[in-house]
Parts: sequence; structure tokens; C-alpha cells
Amino acid sequence: MQTPQKNDPPFKHYLLCQFVGWGVFLVLRMVVTATFCAKRPDLDVFQACRWETIDHLASAAGSHLVWKWMLWRRLFDKGWKRLYLEGFATALLVSTSVALALMSPCKSIYAADFARVGAVAMGWFIVTQHALVMVLWFSVMLALFYFERTRTLEVQRAEASAAAREAQLHALKGQINPHFLFNSFNSLRALIDENPALARDAVTHLAVIMRYSLTSSERKVVPLAEELRVVNLYLELEKLRLGARLAVTVNVSPEAAAAQIPPLMLQGLVENAVKFGPAARKQGGEIVYSAHIHEGHLRVRVTNPGRLGTSSDSTGTGLKNLRDRLQLLYGDAAWFVIGDEDGDRVVAEVSLPVAPTTHH
Repeated sequence: MQTPQKNDPPFKHYLLCQFVGWGVFLVLRMVVTATFCAKRPDLDVFQACRWETIDHLASAAGSHLVWKWMLWRRLFDKGWKRLYLEGFATALLVSTSVALALMSPCKSIYAADFARVGAVAMGWFIVTQHALVMVLWFSVMLALFYFERTRTLEVQRAEASAAAREAQLHALKGQINPHFLFNSFNSLRALIDENPALARDAVTHLAVIMRYSLTSSERKVVPLAEELRVVNLYLELEKLRLGARLAVTVNVSPEAAAAQIPPLMLQGLVENAVKFGPAARKQGGEIVYSAHIHEGHLRVRVTNPGRLGTSSDSTGTGLKNLRDRLQLLYGDAAWFVIGDEDGDRVVAEVSLPVAPTTHH
């Protein structure tokens, strides 16, 4: 069995050209013939309309042969130049053959015109008329194919772009989860050494965090309120290890809690703030994170004590990861900045649309 070519025009376009195109043209042809014969007493209206109908159906059948030839030759897979030149030549050949085959009945019906104008001139007129009609049909077919093909390519490009972004997002999430879990296990290990009695509570917290880390990786965005619960558990886990060295202040508006964010976005910022803030300083310090809605955007802000760039073991991978994820999900509608603030503090801030937008 022959496998259909993926570049062949949809069959609905062929039916449209055949039935709608040729049907409308037949009606117009009958009107023109009847009007012409009404002004010529020497012409038989019935005979003329019957001949025009036969001629019209023969031309429609000829167009079907052109279609079948184009499919058999697989012209739709051989480029526009080959398709147009060979298809155009085939259409002219078929139309000329139809005109010559029906020349004899045409002479008997329009005998007076043949005698007045001349057989050669009338012959050229009939052949040219058929050629123009067939070329018009052929051009409409190519136009429909071109627009359909263009639309299909645009859809395919959009789907390919979306698939690429999806794959990249999964890759970025794959980088987040091991890093996140590795740090959590390190915190748990330290806690077991320092305070085994509290380790049991920490295991429960860690189980919830791990479950969220795994399940959220299948979603592009999650409610901020959902991530806030996980962040709170993570900070409780860190407080068991750091004790009074870690202070936390939270300021999240109710409308901001309902907004959607990329999973592990806030958790990553808070984790980064703890690691390079209180955990890195003997005296500890305060972590402050807030979220508010401002002019249709969610503003998330996380601060920690310290100065940017003073730590030597930071690779910056997590921050680059966050920027890449925001770009993939929101394009230029979102941004992320991090820098020093007066008072020996580091500030990380994210702004993203309240309603996620599709970026192409």
C-alpha cells in the first residue's frame, strides 16, 4: 500500500475547488450563454446550454486528471518550482485536449460565428478560453495549498518551540531537585549529630519537602501559598540546626498567596539566603521574605545578612537556573535581580505576571 505523502494538500481543498469552484462557474456560464443566445435568434438556447454543460463537465474531469497526475508524480514533495512548472504544463495540455475534442460540436452550434470570424480564430479563442479556466483552477488549488502549508508549518514551529521549552524546563527542574534534596540531607545529618531527639521531627518535615519536590516537578507553576508551607517546613528544619542564629520575618499579602509561581522558586531563594546568610555567620542573622501584588505583577523579595560575592563556594547555578526558567515561562514579562543593599544585606527580588503568559 502506498503511504500518503505528508505534503499533499488536504482532500477538502480538492473538493472545494471541484464542487464549489466548478459549480459556481457552471451557474455563471449558463447565465452568460442564455443571455448571449437571447440576443441571437439564429442560436438554439437549449442546444447551446447543453453543449456548454458538456464542455464544462469535461473541463472539470480534466482538472481531476491534473490532480491525479500531481499526486502520482508526487509534485507536492518536489518544491514549488517543480510543482508550478510541471503542474502548469499538465493543466495546459489537458485543457487544450478537452478544447480540441469538443471543437466539432462547437462548430455546429456556433456555425455562424465560425463563418464570420474564421475557423482558426475561433479555434484559438476556444483553446485559450479553456486554458484560462484550467489555469485559474490550478492557481486556486496552489493558493489553497500554499496557505494551508504555511499555517501547518507555523503550527509545527510553535509545537516544536513549546516542546523545546518544555524539555528545557524539565532539565532545569532536574537540576533543582537533586541540589535541593542534597542540602536538606546535609541539614538533617548535622541535626542528627547535634540533637538526635529533634531529628525525628526533622525527618517528618523532610518527607513533606521531598514529596513536594517530586510532585511539583510535573507542574509549570504552583500556588504561592503551597510553596509557603514548604518554605516554612524548610526553615523549621534549619532552625533546629541553627537555633537562635536564624531569625525569620514573613510578610505575604493574601492576594499574593493566591498567585502562581514556578515550583521551588521561593524555596530556592530562601535556601540560598540561609546558606550564605545566617548559616555562614557565627552571629547568625535574619531572613526576611515578602510577596505583594503591584500593578498586575507579583513581587517576591528575599533578604539576608551579608555582602554579595564574599562567599567563595557559590557557583551561581541556582540563580542562572531561576533566570532561565522565568524567561521560558514569561519571556520579558518577568525579571530577577540580586544585589547588595545598605546595612550589610543582600536582596534578591523577582517580578512576574500574576496570570502566567504563554511565551513564543
